[in-house]
Amino acid sequence: MGCDIHIHAEVKINGKWEHYDQPDCDRDYQLFERMAGVRGDVKNAISKPRGLPKNATRLTKFDAKNWDGDGHSHSWLSAKEISALAEWEEKRSQSRTCLDRKWDQWLFGNSYSGFTKYPQDRVKGIEDVRFVFWFDN
Repeated sequence: MGCDIHIHAEVKINGKWEHYDQPDCDRDYQLFERMAGVRGDVKNAISKPRGLPKNATRLTKFDAKNWDGDGHSHSWLSAKEISALAEWEEKRSQSRTCLDRKWDQWLFGNSYSGFTKYPQDRVKGIEDVRFVFWFDN
């Protein structure tokens, strides 16, 4: 049985987190290890799993609850951590992942690291971004 990831992209507008998208990510154990140490060594992770944010959006919480029992290693990455993940991904010469897909282009710019690298280019009104995610087996 394999392990899959469930990601929700959330944006902060007027001080409140809003649901933006749910990117479709293929199974990629190197990516899972890098994000949260899942299916690999947690020492290589950007962050150990830290649970769902208390202020996650209703849709994200609803989906997480739907996976109750099968979902595990709930966590989230900040904009800065997403940028670090994107930079790691750019150095890797493996097949394309959900990080390469175009769903994020208007929000992040030309890459995921764009939100933190080029604050002057941010979409007006978007204060912050994050990925909220978990895995299933």
